[in-house]
Amino acid sequence: MQKTHPDLDIQSIFLWQIGDNYDSFLLTDDARQTLKLKISLSDPEGVLKREGVVLRRSPCPSLPVFMDYGTIKIGDEVTYLLTRVPNGENIRSNGRSSLMSHFDLFLKSYWVFVKGHNVKPTYKKTINHFTKNLIPENILPEESREALKRYTDYNLCKEFLVALRADIINHFEDIRKELNQKCHASLSLDSIFYYGGGFYFEELHNVCMGHPYIDFCDLLIEMGSPQQNDILLWRRFCNSGSIPEDRKLYEKTYQMCIRKKLADSLISYIKEVYVYDSFRYENIFHIADSFSHAYSRFRDIESFEKNKDFIMKTICEPIFGVKA
Repeated sequence: MQKTHPDLDIQSIFLWQIGDNYDSFLLTDDARQTLKLKISLSDPEGVLKREGVVLRRSPCPSLPVFMDYGTIKIGDEVTYLLTRVPNGENIRSNGRSSLMSHFDLFLKSYWVFVKGHNVKPTYKKTINHFTKNLIPENILPEESREALKRYTDYNLCKEFLVALRADIINHFEDIRKELNQKCHASLSLDSIFYYGGGFYFEELHNVCMGHPYIDFCDLLIEMGSPQQNDILLWRRFCNSGSIPEDRKLYEKTYQMCIRKKLADSLISYIKEVYVYDSFRYENIFHIADSFSHAYSRFRDIESFEKNKDFIMKTICEPIFGVKA
């Protein structure tokens, strides 16, 4: 901070999160402002850059306040993004009930963000990147692939992921022509923060022109609420944003999102175990938590039921010690 913002008098700093693309630190200055510093030693996909662009071009009360982005030489070259944020906790830390208890306030914050400036990236780019990384060879080093082969049925795992990938792409094509509205595209328990006066959103690197239904479905799946409440919540969502209730589009979007969430759970678990050697145990717990809350929804996917035993053992292994 001395080199980039010598005017800041930092009183405290602690590690907030270790991620795939960057690590996050929370800082407090002498004015008791909360700052978030994200740093990366390697960001080939430009995650921090994309997030910085969103913050600069779309300032609003539902987002962190952009302060600085750049690269700096500290031994190695480091990419950084500095923002000012309200003093809050994400929904995973606060508990799912904190969102449902303040659902109208959440909706107000969400629509302030979505109805702001449009952005250039499209959801097609987001889905292309996601599905590309469902092919094990594209994300797993050879050493990790060999470890996976020794431990489980690698061919079955790859076959399932490739089939799920094709399924996601097919469902995306069903709604592609309707994707012309701004959305977060990575909404989760970890990207929504509650601070008492409202909500704000993080993990903005996938913000794109898609559709708010994508965000609603992603959130619905993460929350683990009873499925019989889905349509009631969906109508509240549409009404609060003054958008049409297109039931057919909603159903198609949900079918894509539930498959995407299943694929993300599996590939995230595989990366945590076989790339990061189970070092990030908290991340594994979060994967298992999200998986368990979405389990009843996953059972509606035909390929899930077909491979249920293998998938269950794969996801539950770090907790129950059962090999696939």
